[in-house]
Amino acid sequence: MTGVARKSGKDTVKSPDGSGDHCRSPSTQATDEGSGDVFVNNIGVVREGDKMKAHPEAGDCASHAPTLSTFSGNVYANNKKLGRLNDEYSGHVISSASGDVFAND
Repeated sequence: MTGVARKSGKDTVKSPDGSGDHCRSPSTQATDEGSGDVFVNNIGVVREGDKMKAHPEAGDCASHAPTLSTFSGNVYANNKKLGRLNDEYSGHVISSASGDVFAND
């Protein structure tokens, strides 16, 4: 079983993009959007289509906020599939999640 991802920067996201003056270097970003009424550890869960924190995009350093693009195949919150540890925001990998609430692999 895999830990469930939580919104509002509670969980980290490994990004191939950079930040600040190092916009072409990998960096650590964070989750952002999620459910307002389905919670894990008192924090809204990340779901299919929710965005991560905006950050510079590799190459031109323009800001972007990818949406969750991989997720549970059969666990839902608000009719959207649930985000978990190692799921991705278009190549940006969720690198932390709940340590005691899990969803299928």
